[in-house]
Amino acid sequence: MRKETKKSQSNLKQAYDKLKTAHGEIREAYEDMFVRLAIAAEYKDPGISGHVRRVSDYSTAIARSMGLPEDEILIIRYASMMHDMGKIGIPDSILDKNTVLTAEERKEIEKHTIIGSKIFEGSVFPLVKASSQIALSHHEKYDGTGYPEGLKGEDIPFYGRIIAVADYFDAFVSERRYKTTQSFDAGIKEIEYKANTFFDPQVVIAFLRVRNRIKEILDANTVIEDFVKFQAAR
Repeated sequence: MRKETKKSQSNLKQAYDKLKTAHGEIREAYEDMFVRLAIAAEYKDPGISGHVRRVSDYSTAIARSMGLPEDEILIIRYASMMHDMGKIGIPDSILDKNTVLTAEERKEIEKHTIIGSKIFEGSVFPLVKASSQIALSHHEKYDGTGYPEGLKGEDIPFYGRIIAVADYFDAFVSERRYKTTQSFDAGIKEIEYKANTFFDPQVVIAFLRVRNRIKEILDANTVIEDFVKFQAAR
């Protein structure tokens, strides 16, 4: 009887371990799919190489600084990568333009928030729901002057307020076809200056608390990008 009991316990443990491994692999595949979708979005707009990964890293650092639980931090890490997914619906002629956009072109590109939200809407899964929310709200501004809905203050979804800071900072310090690179210190000052107008002041405080981590992320990405450019030029 004892042998049969031990055998049953052993079989149960093996079955549990297999199930745990299977669930782990499914989760890893789910997360890997999000990363690959983010990379696909960058193919549509090659002028922002590495942007979604940096925004993800910055957003994760901010979320951790704000003391969010690990499950929410994980959602922000991956859902933030989807913030510009709607650009797949924007004409190449606008995304590839080397000069400042006209007012009409700006209205067109602003539609990427709505397109991105619709791609992910209707899901019951927290990660996908967060992706829809972030895609729609990451260009809203704390003073209500953002788009697409002109939301103000805490009416802007919390995740959107976090990604707004990370996205703006990266765009500000990065080189674009229509602008040159700005320094890390200039980027920090820009975020500080726009607290209470563009950005939730509490998110800005959290961002400033981890400015050293933000600099590490930026510096590491700069080294990688410089190496890639050097190899491509050889």
